[in-house]
Amino acid sequence: MSKSEKRRKSTGLFLSLSAVMAVPILVLGIVLVIMGTKSVSEGMELEIQKALASTARETAALYSLSYPGEIHMEGDRFFMGDTDLTKEYTLLDQISENTGNEISIFYGDTRILTTIADDTGERIVHTTSKDPNILSAIQMGNEYYSDRVYINGQYYYGYYVPLKNKDEICGMIFAGMTNESVRVSVSTIVTKIMIVFIIALLAVVLIASHFAGNIVKALNQIRTYIGSLAENNFNTKMPASVLKRTDELGDMGRHAQEVGETLRTLIYKDPLTRLYNRRAGRIELSKYIDLAEASNYRKKVVVALGDIDFFKKINDTYGHDCGDLVLTKLSDIFVKYMDNNGIPIRWGGEEFLLVFKADYQTAYELVDNMMDEIRKNRFEYEDTTFHVTMTFGITEYRQKESIEEIVKRADDLLYKGKTGGRNQIVEDDDIFSK
Repeated sequence: MSKSEKRRKSTGLFLSLSAVMAVPILVLGIVLVIMGTKSVSEGMELEIQKALASTARETAALYSLSYPGEIHMEGDRFFMGDTDLTKEYTLLDQISENTGNEISIFYGDTRILTTIADDTGERIVHTTSKDPNILSAIQMGNEYYSDRVYINGQYYYGYYVPLKNKDEICGMIFAGMTNESVRVSVSTIVTKIMIVFIIALLAVVLIASHFAGNIVKALNQIRTYIGSLAENNFNTKMPASVLKRTDELGDMGRHAQEVGETLRTLIYKDPLTRLYNRRAGRIELSKYIDLAEASNYRKKVVVALGDIDFFKKINDTYGHDCGDLVLTKLSDIFVKYMDNNGIPIRWGGEEFLLVFKADYQTAYELVDNMMDEIRKNRFEYEDTTFHVTMTFGITEYRQKESIEEIVKRADDLLYKGKTGGRNQIVEDDDIFSK
């Protein structure tokens, strides 16, 4: 038998064995990709619904707090209390920028204020919502969610909450994001999942059949890990048995872990300071509260909401790059003092929420120490040296209260400090009266 004939036979055997091994694994890979795609889509839509609901509710709460009083129209002018909000978009645009969502405020079924613009850049005010399902739900006092709200030539994921004058419904608030933007995000994640499985398939073809059991086990572990990511469970760890492998499956596991870490960072971390963002911070604070309740409140939860004094002046004077420098340096100080004591969260803009798993006195002393270091710290930017101060409101979690309630109380204390001279820690007097 010639060398060429032997080569053809060995090649034919290799291809036959590869085909026998590849076909079932290929089918499994396709099924897993389909399942992963479905899980990612469902998981992301659930998170979108939660995020939009939070934005709509927080918008209603912020406007109610900022402009108390009766909501009404005077001619074509829109009032909340005594304030004419016609064409006043400062607060609405700020909420939209912080959340990444489009927002509209309706009086009746007419859009009065909105961040949505047409092709010419004009805001689409004085347009109406004609969907009877939305209007019916709102009139009944219910909230309403849809993944296909048609607005200005585009489909949106949209969440609506009623706008009330006391107990009377007078309009609604909409928070939404375009379906197209969500599809792009889903496609990116699905592409990464497909790349991971392509690597796995290539690995399986090269491994002998007696390793098939271990391969299937590893694939199932990776599938479970990716499924956890799709369900937004980013605390799941890739099994050590996968990470220790030196073959392609090990690479796949490590790549999947990198994808998970990247997704966790994108979803949970503020890109500038690397601290937890507001969404992730709420989740972590909720965990601390659950632990406190499970311990019958023997474990304490203390929060301190802080704001950088005159931060706008820093940005206006030295530029936003300097402002970013201040934010990152302060974040480093928070991380230093919060290590093993709790978590620092960038709550939004120049606001930081510090969550302590400690008693009130310990938490207060830590915040006081941070304040001292912040005051002493010299910030240097280009040829300029300056100092920064902060104001904090600090309070302790009370039984059965919501996240909104404890943060609102800390925010009220912070406001008291900002209007009372800044550069101070304002305590919760109710704690000392118990």
